[in-house]
Amino acid sequence: MPYHLQKSRIEFRTMLDSTLSMKKLLDLSKMKIRGIPEFYFFLFLFSANTCFAQKDVSIRSIDSLEWSSKITQLRNDHGHNKRIEPSLELATLVALEFVKNLDNTKVNVKFASIGTSLNARPTALSLIFRKRAKRQYIIRVNNKSKGKIPLVQNANFNATVGVLGHELSHIQDYSSRSFGGVLKRLFAYGSKKGKEKYEKEIDSLTIWSGLGWQAADWERFVQNSPVATDKYKAFKREIYYESKEIEALIENYEKSLRD
Repeated sequence: MPYHLQKSRIEFRTMLDSTLSMKKLLDLSKMKIRGIPEFYFFLFLFSANTCFAQKDVSIRSIDSLEWSSKITQLRNDHGHNKRIEPSLELATLVALEFVKNLDNTKVNVKFASIGTSLNARPTALSLIFRKRAKRQYIIRVNNKSKGKIPLVQNANFNATVGVLGHELSHIQDYSSRSFGGVLKRLFAYGSKKGKEKYEKEIDSLTIWSGLGWQAADWERFVQNSPVATDKYKAFKREIYYESKEIEALIENYEKSLRD
C-alpha cells in the first residue's frame, strides 16, 4: 500500500461519521466487561470535539520491515523534541503515527532500572515550573529485570508498538490536564481501585488511537512470559484489560461504527 494511503488509513482526520448517533454513543459508553469502569473516556473525547473516527479502526499487525523503509519520513513527522533509545526508535515513531497531538511534545525514551516493564510521567521540574504546552515527559524502559519482569526488548515488534502506544497515551492524557489534574492522576496510583480505573482508561484511549490489537499482543506477551511470576501476571490481569477483553472492546467499538 502506498505510504500516503496507509498514512491516511491510520490517521483519525475524518470527523465522526454522521451515522453514529448520540444514542449509539451513549450505548457504547455503557459497555462493560467484568464490571470494569465505563467508557466515559470515549465520551470525553467526543464532547471535547477533538475526536475522529474511521470504519477500519485499527491494523492487526504492524510490520517492522515495512515501516523501517519509512524511517526518514517518520523522523520528519514525529521526531521533533524526541530523544529515543536507538533500539526503540522505530517502534516509538510508529506508535506516534497513531497517538496524535504529541509531535511537538518533549519526550525522552530511555532505559532505566525500574520495578515494571516501563512507565511514563512528566518530569517534576517541568510539571511544577512550566506551562502545560512546555512540559517534558519521560518514558522509562526497563532493561535490567533480573529475570522477574518481562522486557520490552524481548517482545515482538507489534507488541512493542502497542505498549509504547499505551505509554504515549499516558502522556497524551497528562498533556491535556492542568497541574492539579496531573497530580490527581498520580495520586490515583495510591490505591488498587484507582490504579485499575486509570490504567483501563488509558487502555481505552490506546484502543481509540488504533493500537488495540498491538496492546492485546503486549498483554499476551506478558501473560505468556516465562520470566514473569504468577503474582506479577495476576496483578497485570487485575489492573489492565486482558488481551481477550481488549479484542472484545475493539470488535464492539468497530461494530458500533458500522451500525
